[in-house]
Amino acid sequence: MWSFDGVKLSDGADPIPFRHMERVRVNLINDTMMPHPIHIHGHFFQLVTGEDATHNPRKHTVNVLPGGKVSFDLTADAIGDWAFHCHMLMHMHTGMMRVVTVRHEGGAA
Repeated sequence: MWSFDGVKLSDGADPIPFRHMERVRVNLINDTMMPHPIHIHGHFFQLVTGEDATHNPRKHTVNVLPGGKVSFDLTADAIGDWAFHCHMLMHMHTGMMRVVTVRHEGGAA
């Protein structure tokens, strides 16, 4: 029931690949009726608020409200494999978890 893009970690999901120092925008859309505190290990990100850069707080966890959308910009500055998951343990354990892998250009860690 819980997943990212319809894919659960337990279904053999491939890691989500980022190149080292790549700046990516992540869009989270919650189409459920429950809030989801989404966390990514090893990185802080900057919320996209529609305001100028001085009003985009840095976080490592963001709560995505039911029916809500949150966007953040992340610089993939930490090499390695990192958990990306919902902090509601029931959601994480039943599939709302993926691995983000950050590698140098060309794939070498």
